[in-house]
Amino acid sequence: MSLTGIDAVVYGVANMDKCCAYFADWGLKKISGGKTKAVFATRDGSQIVLRPRAAKDLPNAIQAGSTVREIVWGVTSKADLTRIAKELSKDRDVSVDKDGTVHSTDDIGLGIAFRRTRRKKLKDTRQPMNSVSGPGRVNQRATYHKRAMPSHIGHCVFMVPDIRKMEEFYTTRLGFTVSDYYTGRGVFMRAPKRGGHHNLFLLESADGKPALNHVAFGVDDIHELFAGGTYFQGKKHKVAVGPGRHHVSSCYFWYFVSPAGGATEYFCDEDFLTEDWKPGQWDPAPETFAEWMLADGIQRKNVLPPTREKRDTKLKQKKNVRERADT
Repeated sequence: MSLTGIDAVVYGVANMDKCCAYFADWGLKKISGGKTKAVFATRDGSQIVLRPRAAKDLPNAIQAGSTVREIVWGVTSKADLTRIAKELSKDRDVSVDKDGTVHSTDDIGLGIAFRRTRRKKLKDTRQPMNSVSGPGRVNQRATYHKRAMPSHIGHCVFMVPDIRKMEEFYTTRLGFTVSDYYTGRGVFMRAPKRGGHHNLFLLESADGKPALNHVAFGVDDIHELFAGGTYFQGKKHKVAVGPGRHHVSSCYFWYFVSPAGGATEYFCDEDFLTEDWKPGQWDPAPETFAEWMLADGIQRKNVLPPTREKRDTKLKQKKNVRERADT
């Protein structure tokens, strides 16, 4: 099956206004909005859909509270949709919309859907970098980002009670490919054979219950990641962990606590894999999580130099102290 990646993530949330503000600050473009549905998009057109969690036409929740209710996967052709609907109807309910979108559930009860992809191909907007071996930027200053504008939805991560069962479902029934393993603890899978390191990461849950961990959004480079994180933290959103750099997938990351459930992640520079890639086994120890990381973000007030006004005020205060000492 020709899967392309994540086309949309549908949330059921407790507070629509708060979640709309969160994803607007995150850097997504608001496509439509209302009390019963709001749609935001990344630069390639992949979508975040917000619905009130009490909406009766949402798929059932896998956990209490605000959370992801459905992941919409993109495919390349109508024939893919026909094959998926036929495969899933062997042992579970399947419905098909007028536009051909196929809806069903996976083995933890999470809503999954499939549609002909609506994502568009983006132009390469990476900024050139200079190195000792060769300058990529000559007589030109670097670009500074004010905030992040995510390019796409890269992956979703869930805690699940049975890793092997879920791996079997996604690889055998839907054609996902394993990229790497946390030995005995988790599996990283990608939807297309050639693409980013993973679109779905499943971790063994400690309590035996399914739960959302996070949804990840790609940005162009580490400069945009740092700009996005500092801007977002400056908007008073709570850091979950980061910034840092993962060992598995090699990407840089920065996670924030989301009012829509779980966390959201900015990431960049993940491994790009092909059919020739051989999955590795990683020790699921805490030190494997990251090569390096900060626990609670970067406070912008600590990294920016003081304004001229603040400098003048401090100099005046020092002068007054000296004058009082002289008298």
